[in-house]
Amino acid sequence: MGNIVIVDDHPLIRVALKVILQRNGHYIAAEADNGVEAIQLVRTHKPDLVILDLDLPQLDGLSVLTYFKANNFLVKTLILTSSDPKNFAVRCLHEGAAGFICKDEALNEVGDAVKALLSGHTYFPETSLAFLQKSLSANQSTSASQLTNREITTLRLLAQGLNNREIADTLLISYKTVSTYKIRLLKKFNTTNLLALVEIARQKGII
Repeated sequence: MGNIVIVDDHPLIRVALKVILQRNGHYIAAEADNGVEAIQLVRTHKPDLVILDLDLPQLDGLSVLTYFKANNFLVKTLILTSSDPKNFAVRCLHEGAAGFICKDEALNEVGDAVKALLSGHTYFPETSLAFLQKSLSANQSTSASQLTNREITTLRLLAQGLNNREIADTLLISYKTVSTYKIRLLKKFNTTNLLALVEIARQKGII
C-alpha cells in the first residue's frame, strides 16, 4: 500500500481518485490543485507516488515533472490527463513519469496503474503505448516533440489569455524571456498571429 499525493485542479476528479485509492488500501497524504503547491507537498510529505494532471494552474504538470527530475525527487509519478497521448506520452516518459493514463479511459484503471508503479513497473495503457512504441521505433516526431517544455508551458498560458508580464510572473522568468519563447513559437508554427498560433496548437492536440 502506498502513501500518495493527488494533484488535479478538478475537485470531483480528486474525490473520485481518493475513493478508488482508499478502497484499495492506500493513504492519501495530501491533495493539490496547482503545480506550485504540488512541489511543496511532495517536498513535505515525501510520498511514494504522485498522481499528476498536466493541465494545472500556476505551474503545469510538465514543469512539475521536469522539476522532480532536475531536483532528484525520489517519487514515482503517474500522469492522469486529458492531453493527447500522441503528443505527450513519450515526452512524459522522457521527463521521468512512470505511468500515463488518459482521463477518457475509466478512472478505475488508476487502481491497476498505482499497483504496477508501486511494484516497480511502468504503466502505459494500450492507447498510450501504441503512440509510445510508434514514436520510439520509427523515431517519428510530432509538433509537440519539436517544442521544449517551457515553450509548451508558455503556449498553454497564452491559450489561457495571459499576457507576457503575467506569464513571466507565473514562470518566475523575465519578460524578455517570455518574448523570446513567443517568437520561437510563432516561427515554429509558421505564423505571425498569436490567435492563429493557439488555434493551430489546439488542432494538433498540443493544448
